[in-house]
Amino acid sequence: MTDSRRLSPMLNRLLTFTLFVTALLAPLHTRAESFTLTDKQGRSITADVLSVNGDKVKIKRDDGQTFELALATLSEADQKKLKKWAEVEATRIPADALKIELSRGVFDTKKTEDMATYTTKELWGYNITVANQSGKPLGELKIKYVLFVKPDLEPGKDSSAASFKRTAGSATITGIQPLSKTALRTDTIDIYKQRLKPGWVWGKTGNTEMIRDTLHGIWLKVYSGNQLVAEICTPEALIKTEKAP
Repeated sequence: MTDSRRLSPMLNRLLTFTLFVTALLAPLHTRAESFTLTDKQGRSITADVLSVNGDKVKIKRDDGQTFELALATLSEADQKKLKKWAEVEATRIPADALKIELSRGVFDTKKTEDMATYTTKELWGYNITVANQSGKPLGELKIKYVLFVKPDLEPGKDSSAASFKRTAGSATITGIQPLSKTALRTDTIDIYKQRLKPGWVWGKTGNTEMIRDTLHGIWLKVYSGNQLVAEICTPEALIKTEKAP
């Protein structure tokens, strides 16, 4: 492999000139990817490709220097590889394009009773707002998520080790215009509250406190095609113990 500092004097003068020119250009892409590029004379350099714009490729060497090369100076294989990379990059959504806001709430309630208890079943879920903060329209987005409920056990028993109840779901956003937002809801998960009627106690504990499940959190991922655009897990500790959507 040949470092660019050992290239011909003419090419070195060209690179010095392009350093000045590219300082005035805004990069087309912000996600760099490392490539080993070979010119038509068989000389190679490994660098981060920053963008492909028309017939130019913008690269960054290990020493931090950034410059442009004409695609035509590279091997045919590298030209095809870079054009394909540019096509894929053009469909990618920048990491800061989306802003996601979550709020949880009760979407429905049902009350029942039996001889000893009053039971309330609440259907909890999340409202999701997805905002496009970029200046271009976004295509179809796929949202996958898991809701987690911490069940409450009979008073007097330790509920800390109880496994989460989970429900998984998904939703599709057909598109979002620039600087616009769209809202949707997740599916719901059941949360139960039980309180005793007068004169009744829980088991042998003699305890009469209310039992209540808790909506513990959500793990959500947003995809554009195969690209993971955004991910939220709250509380973050769920990442260590639970399975992702």
